[in-house]
Amino acid sequence: MDNNTSLAYNGTGSSETPEKWGWYIHIFVTHLIVAVGVVANCLTFILMKSPRLRFKSYSHYLSALALFDSLVLAYQEINVVDEILRKHFLKPGIFDGFSDMGCKIFMYTDTVCNLMSSWLIVAMAIERMCVVYMPFRRNIWCQQRGAVIIILTLSLVMASTQVFRLAMVHNNGEGCISEVTHIYLILHIYIYQFTLLFILPVLIVLFCNIGVLVRIFSVEKATQNEDSSSTRLTGSHRRRSKTTRLMTAISFTYIITCLPLVILTITIHTIGKTMPRDVALRHFMRALPWFSFLQTVTNLNYASNFFIYILSGKKFRIELRRIFKHDRHNNSIFGASSRTRDEIIMM
Repeated sequence: MDNNTSLAYNGTGSSETPEKWGWYIHIFVTHLIVAVGVVANCLTFILMKSPRLRFKSYSHYLSALALFDSLVLAYQEINVVDEILRKHFLKPGIFDGFSDMGCKIFMYTDTVCNLMSSWLIVAMAIERMCVVYMPFRRNIWCQQRGAVIIILTLSLVMASTQVFRLAMVHNNGEGCISEVTHIYLILHIYIYQFTLLFILPVLIVLFCNIGVLVRIFSVEKATQNEDSSSTRLTGSHRRRSKTTRLMTAISFTYIITCLPLVILTITIHTIGKTMPRDVALRHFMRALPWFSFLQTVTNLNYASNFFIYILSGKKFRIELRRIFKHDRHNNSIFGASSRTRDEIIMM
């Protein structure tokens, strides 16, 4: 978001040099986040496609999220390498050699992947809300086929919102840019950046998560005074509650990591619209290192989900251990009697 935010300030001719600490943190830490995140997301995809999990509706959401998060991290790495070449080594960047069509496709797919990473979190939040408020009713959000349809529909909708980049983006000989016209600023800053990428998803996720947590606590409180004969009825609820808390943790991680950058972006944009040009530019230059730092914090969102699964979900740890142990051969020899305690828990 830091590069996009600076669109309105290009060509101002400011002689003030921004501090570099944020840029250095962004450059060095992003490489680590990308390396760890891509590996973690690949493990997530393998985990969610395992025989014991692939038939869950949420496994489709989490698999798609791992895929798009990895693509976002890959695009971030390309942008970072381009910055290093241009700013540190003073050499032509990666995008210098792109054709107009290459620039259009790159920026188009980059923004679509970012949107999908945000809106898959929204789909997961709605899915969990349906689970806790309608536990005995089958609906499209909580079915395998419905999850696939929702993911494909989201992809088509998000892709259609960014078609304007295929017409407005080009290569000016030094990199991929777009004409800073009034229409482009509206489409990019207000519709894409503010509304679709952050504000609307954050509001929906917050609403769903708060509703889910309220429902979970109310049900748990209602079952605390039940006698032991109701244990069989509440056992499935407890397992569902654990999965719901896991999905809620993923949603809140998205909000916590992305919200600071959104607030800073909106603040600087508002300053640029309401204050004199020299004052607004001065604030923007002072905020640049914070843009770089908070962009790094935002990147954590695309690399952290796997670790949330492992830390908060026992069945994910069991399944991951089973995958790495390759115990299928032992099962085929010893049969059902050789099932371990972990496998029984998974079932």
